[in-house]
Amino acid sequence: MGERPGGRDLKRKSLGASFLIGPHAHIALERLAAEALTRREFATALKYADRRIRVSPPPAAHCFVLRAEAAWGLGLTEAALSDLARARRVDPFDVGANRRMLAWAADERRLAAAAQLICREGSPAILRAAIAELRRAGGRHWAACSVFDNHVTGWIAWTNALFVELSLATEDGTLTSILEPNPFHALASADVQATTFLVRRPASTTAQIVTLRCGEDVVQVRRVAPNLTSTMNLRAARDPSIGIGPNVDLPTVIVPVYADAQATIECFESLDKARRPQGTGKDAFQVLAIDDASPEVELQRHMSELATAGKIRLLVNPVNLGFVGAINRALNEIQRGDVVLLNSDTLVPPGFVGRLANVAYSAPNIGTVTPLSNNGDIFSFPTPNDVNPMPRYDEIVAIDRVASAANAGKAIDVASGIGFCVFITRACLDSVGELSDNFDRGYLEDVDLCLRARTNGFRNVCAPSVYVGHHGSKSFQEEKRGLVLRNLGILDQRFPNYREECRAFEMADPLRPARAALERALPWPAEPSVLVLASERTCSAVTDARIRHLHLHSERTVLLSRDHNLLHLRAADGGLPQTTRLRLDTEANLANAGDILRRLSPTRVEILEPNPPPRLIELILSLDVPIDRWLISESIGEIGSLPSGTTPLFVPSKMAEAYAQSRWPDRKIVRHDWPTCLLTLPPISANDKSLVIVPSTPTLASMRMTETLADRLWGREPSLPIVIAGATCGDDRLMSRPNIFVTGAIAADDLGDVLRPHNPGWILTDFEQPVFGHPLVETARQATRPVAYRDWSGGRLKPRKGDLAISAIVNAAALADLVIDWTTRP
Repeated sequence: MGERPGGRDLKRKSLGASFLIGPHAHIALERLAAEALTRREFATALKYADRRIRVSPPPAAHCFVLRAEAAWGLGLTEAALSDLARARRVDPFDVGANRRMLAWAADERRLAAAAQLICREGSPAILRAAIAELRRAGGRHWAACSVFDNHVTGWIAWTNALFVELSLATEDGTLTSILEPNPFHALASADVQATTFLVRRPASTTAQIVTLRCGEDVVQVRRVAPNLTSTMNLRAARDPSIGIGPNVDLPTVIVPVYADAQATIECFESLDKARRPQGTGKDAFQVLAIDDASPEVELQRHMSELATAGKIRLLVNPVNLGFVGAINRALNEIQRGDVVLLNSDTLVPPGFVGRLANVAYSAPNIGTVTPLSNNGDIFSFPTPNDVNPMPRYDEIVAIDRVASAANAGKAIDVASGIGFCVFITRACLDSVGELSDNFDRGYLEDVDLCLRARTNGFRNVCAPSVYVGHHGSKSFQEEKRGLVLRNLGILDQRFPNYREECRAFEMADPLRPARAALERALPWPAEPSVLVLASERTCSAVTDARIRHLHLHSERTVLLSRDHNLLHLRAADGGLPQTTRLRLDTEANLANAGDILRRLSPTRVEILEPNPPPRLIELILSLDVPIDRWLISESIGEIGSLPSGTTPLFVPSKMAEAYAQSRWPDRKIVRHDWPTCLLTLPPISANDKSLVIVPSTPTLASMRMTETLADRLWGREPSLPIVIAGATCGDDRLMSRPNIFVTGAIAADDLGDVLRPHNPGWILTDFEQPVFGHPLVETARQATRPVAYRDWSGGRLKPRKGDLAISAIVNAAALADLVIDWTTRP
C-alpha cells in the first residue's frame, strides 16, 4: 500500500531538504509522485499527486494522470477513471490520459480515447488496440498526418480493398498520389491494410489542402499553413473584379456553416429580421454564408433555398476548410465595405450591424467592435467569463433594446474581440489581412487578428449597447479545450504578454459598470427570494454551505455581500442581479438600496454577518419581512439590536445551540441542523497513523497554533506526522517543518478521499475560534476516528467515546500538550 507519511518523507525533511517549498514546489510534487509510482508506493504517490492538484499553478492534464495511476494502484477504480476524465477535460488530446482510458474503461469512454489516440499515438501496439476499438464501433479507415514546411507525412490504415488516394491542393493545382498497402507495416494484419506516406510540399504563400480518401470516403481533410511568408495584404490579394452584389459598400455579415441545422436556421432567421431596420425599405447589410462541406442534408437544402430567394449569397466548399479557411475564402470574395464575423449558433437583434458600426466610427482609430452576449467570455452578461443560459429570441431582442438605451454611446477598450460576433472596419481589415492559417479549427484566430490590429494602431472595443445570443461550442464541444490549448501556445509565441493582460483585465473588470447599468435597467425575476447577508470577512465556506442548503429546498437566494459601505448583490441561480452594487454611505443611498432590495421580492432575510452596522440593520428592518439571525461565530455584537421577543437566534448545530444557551440564556434559540457530508474513511491501520488537523479558516492564529503543536509533538513523538487537511495562510512555512504535510484547499465531500493515503488515526478540528456550520468542521466531527475539538458548550455536550473535548479557555501550549497526551495514550 506504499510507505507511510512518517517514514522516508520525514527523513528527508529532517535533513533540512526544501524540496516541497518555494516557487518550484509543484514540480517537486510531480517528481515525487512519479518516483513513488515507480516504486509502486501508491499511497505516497497519491498524497503528492493530490497536493499538486490543489496548489498553484493550475494542474495540467498529466497531474490528474499521476493521481489516477496512484488511485488505480490502490484499487480505487472509479476515482482513477474520474481523474482520467478530468485530465481529458483539461486536455482532450493528452496521450497519457487517453492511453489509460483505453486500457481501464469499460464503456463509451474507451471509444473517445481511441479516437484521440489515432492522430497522436506513436506506439504500434496501442494504435492497434485503438483501431480494434474503433472497428467495433463500425470504423473502416484511420489516419494520422503531420505537416512540416517541406513535406506532409503520416500513415493510413483501412479494412476494405478500395484504393487510397492522397491529394495536395496548391495554388498551382493538385498533386495526387495513389497509396499502395504495405503488408509489412506495423498496423497491417490479416484484415487491416496499412501504409505510410510522404508528400513533398511546393513553396507557397497561400494555404494548402491535404485530403486523404479511401474509395469514396473522405478520411481526413487538413488545411495547412503557407510555408512562405506573404507580403501581400488582403486588399492587394483580392481580385478587384469580384463583387458580391450592387451594394458593395454595405457591411457584409460572414457566417461559416457546418453543422447543427436547427441553431443555424434560427441564426439566419434572426439575420433576415435584422436586415431591414423598422421604417426603412433598404437593406442595412448583406449576408455571405459559406457552406463548409456540411454533412447535414437539411442544412445544405436550407442554405440553397436562402440563396435562391436572394436573401444570402452562398459559397460552397467542396471539402471542409475549417473556420479559418472558410472565413478567408469569404474575405477574398468581398471587394469593399466593413465585415461582421458571425458564428452560425448566434441569434442577432434588429439593427445590430448599424449600432456596431456607429460605435466603430465613434473614433477614428477603432478597428473592431464586439457586443455583449450570454456566452462571450469577458463579454458575457450577466456573469462574465461564464456560460450564462441562452435566452429565447424575444428575450434577446428585449435585452438588446434595454442595452441600447442603458449603454448608449459607450465604447470600452478591451485587449481583443471574440469572433462569435465581431465588427471589423475596412481600414482595419486591409491593415491586418486574413485570419492566420497557423491556428487549428476555430479558436483564438479571432484574438490573433485583433491583437495584430492593435499592433497596427487600431483599438478593440466592446459595444455594451448591443446584445447577441450565443449557444457556444456547438461545433467542437469536447475538442474545445484541446484546441484552445494548442492555439494558445501559438498565441503565446506571438503575443507573450496577452495572458497576463487578460488576468489584469479580469481583476479590473472595466465592463462591470456597463453590465451593472444594463442589469439595473432590466426587469428582475418576480420569483420570491431569500436575502442572505454576509460580509467579506464572513467565512465564505459557511455562507456557501447555507446557500446550497436553501437551493436544496428550492428557495431562490440572493447573496448580499457587504464590503464596508457597499453591498454586492449576486443571485445564486446565475440570474439577475449579479453585478449591482449598493452604497450605504448616505440617507439617499440607503433609501435607494431599500427600493432595489424590494425589487427582489424578499420573503425573509437571513443574517450571517456577525456585526452588520446599525444603519444596515435599519435598512433590513425597513423591508418589513421576517429576519432569521444565524449564529455562525462567537462575534454577534449587535445581538440586542434586533427585538429579542420577535427575532429568535437560529443555530446550525448542537454545539452552536449549547454555545448560544450559555452566552444568552434569555434569548430564544431555534436549532435547524444543516446537512453534513458523509465522511467515509478506510479501515485504520494499527501502525503508521497520522494526526490530521482540519482547520476552519486559513488564519495566522490557526497557523501559529499548528506550529506550537508541531514543535511539541516533534519533541515527544517525531515519527508521528501531522497532516493539515485544508487551506492555510502559509503552506511553505508549514511544509518546511519535518513533521507537517499540507494537502491544500479541499471541499467537505473530498475529505475522505484526501485523507485516504494518510491513514488518519486522530482528527483535530474546531480549535481556533467558534465557527458554526462550517462544512469541513462539521464533516470532520462525525468521522469514524477519535476527534479532538474545543468544547464551546462549556461541558453541556458529552463527547463521544475516545473523543477529546478541550476547554475553550486553554492556551495554545496547553492545547498542544493535551492533544499530544491524547494521541500517545497506550
